[in-house]
Amino acid sequence: MCGIAGIVKPNLDAEKYSSLVRGMIQKIAHRGPDAQTAYTGNDFSFGHARLSIVDLVDGKQPMKEADSQNVIVFNGEIYGYKNIKANYAGYKFVTQSDTELLLAMYQRNGEKMLEELPGMFAFSIWDEKNKKLFAARDRFGEKPFYYAIGKNGEFVFASEMKAILSTGLVEPVLDISSLDFYLRRLYVHPHKTIFKNIFTLPAAHALCFENGKIRTWRYWNLPELNHQISFEEAKAKFIQLLDTAVQNQLVADVPVAAFLSGGLDSSTIVAIASKYKSNLTTFSFGFEGDKSELKYAEQIAKKYKTNHVILEEKEFDIAELLAKMHSIYDEPFADSSNIPTYLISKLASKHVKVVLTGDACDELMAGYNFWYRRIYEFEKAKDSSRANFYFAMLMRSMSYRLKLKSQMRYQNQVAGFADAEKFNSASEMHQLQRNIFSAAQANSLFIKPIDEANGESNLNTLNEILRDDVGNYMPGDILVKTDRASMANSLELRAPFLDKDFASFCISLPTNFKINDNTEKLLLREACGELWTHEIRQRKKQGFAASVNEWLKIPSIVALKEKYLQNKSNKIFSVLKYDAVSSFYKRDDMQTWALLNLSMWMENYEFTVE
Repeated sequence: MCGIAGIVKPNLDAEKYSSLVRGMIQKIAHRGPDAQTAYTGNDFSFGHARLSIVDLVDGKQPMKEADSQNVIVFNGEIYGYKNIKANYAGYKFVTQSDTELLLAMYQRNGEKMLEELPGMFAFSIWDEKNKKLFAARDRFGEKPFYYAIGKNGEFVFASEMKAILSTGLVEPVLDISSLDFYLRRLYVHPHKTIFKNIFTLPAAHALCFENGKIRTWRYWNLPELNHQISFEEAKAKFIQLLDTAVQNQLVADVPVAAFLSGGLDSSTIVAIASKYKSNLTTFSFGFEGDKSELKYAEQIAKKYKTNHVILEEKEFDIAELLAKMHSIYDEPFADSSNIPTYLISKLASKHVKVVLTGDACDELMAGYNFWYRRIYEFEKAKDSSRANFYFAMLMRSMSYRLKLKSQMRYQNQVAGFADAEKFNSASEMHQLQRNIFSAAQANSLFIKPIDEANGESNLNTLNEILRDDVGNYMPGDILVKTDRASMANSLELRAPFLDKDFASFCISLPTNFKINDNTEKLLLREACGELWTHEIRQRKKQGFAASVNEWLKIPSIVALKEKYLQNKSNKIFSVLKYDAVSSFYKRDDMQTWALLNLSMWMENYEFTVE
């Protein structure tokens, strides 16, 4: 896992641009503290910050191919790369790294190399013969890739936007439509950035920069549904593919550990990993007080005889951590679980460099009981004459449950539940559940009104919603959160559930293999249930439930609220109405949290507003 950066410009000034690229790499040195290096050719300068995981001695980057003179910078891991190398027996490998495999694949297959490439990755290859840059990002968006055109026509790219901004070649312009999407979802849409003139390469996309022109294309699509497979066939294939995924992701030249929350997903990963690695180190995080899952994690640790480490952060300053998040994320990002994710990554990094996680199983297996269960129930009832009545009752029960449990992320939606009978589609219901501000609420905040329909999709079934979450929510929120939080601490996270073959298989399964009247994650439970303890089999999902309503009442956070939401000279009020923002000031819910995070971010970054 690393950080990459580069600038491409015909006949560039080597001294000037090499210096800029070295500065870019220093900005993201946290992604690769083991080495920061650069290489400059006639038309490009590449930089690399290395976290040494595979081929610790010879896997240095930027890596140059002797025959073609092609040069690569690569961030990520190609799982099962040793098996793939066997197909390139004619290539003269000089290292044991997966980075060199990418050069071999490009030499033989060019842009078509992506068809067989597994793993998580973001890379750039300078093609010396054709004088072009070829870049690509993995299928699910685990690894980031940002780019922009500089003031002198340069193509500038990096793993994080802070590196691009450090060059001074790009003067960022705020994208109001991205700001609107953030207010509704707490993150920026994964196909855009917060700036109009800095771009992200979407997941499963490739890019070519040649003769001053950028060409991008999608190289992979979500698989079609497979209605022919039986449940028993799916069950057998599920465990076989997941077993292979975990085995491949244990390969490294440094120790590999695993997060163990005590939930179904991480318990499954630990159980399978323990087959191939004795005395596996597992980490649990004691953060949530009465909501602690430590006892469940300890059950699995005991069952599989892991070297179990409980990480605890009893004294931490939420205000200080909140301020730190804005330097880590580069864009407005208000998923409050980023703070506990950062803390567990920080503590784990003191022990290892690589950790397996249970991320993505929820999106693949309909695991969010709060979201997907209600979509499932509504979809069942929608053909009934009682559908609207059922939906209204369901929404009101959600309202009661939210108040009862003080789940403040969704508390702002309660006001809309009284009109729930007006909603007639799964899409509208999903938006109600997902949105922190409704489109109308968000629009009312802006000084200049914008399109209320911005970024919303028309999704009619649970299957469509699951696929949309894999393509949008996961790369926009979940994977951004885990990548930045872990890499800020020089820690590599690997998600076996996002293995190319396993994830593709899960996406192709019909929803009745994932959720039924009694349970969610149905196939996971049937295929892997025997790997868990009895108590864990009976559990519902818990997750990192950060207590935002409590945080917002802490004196240091109250001081931040006053500083960032009550001062009319703050940048936020160049875009949003002061009176409208003030109406959310004392709510101390996720809407307040979203606005506070936005104002803090805006004060920490320079940009123009058109």
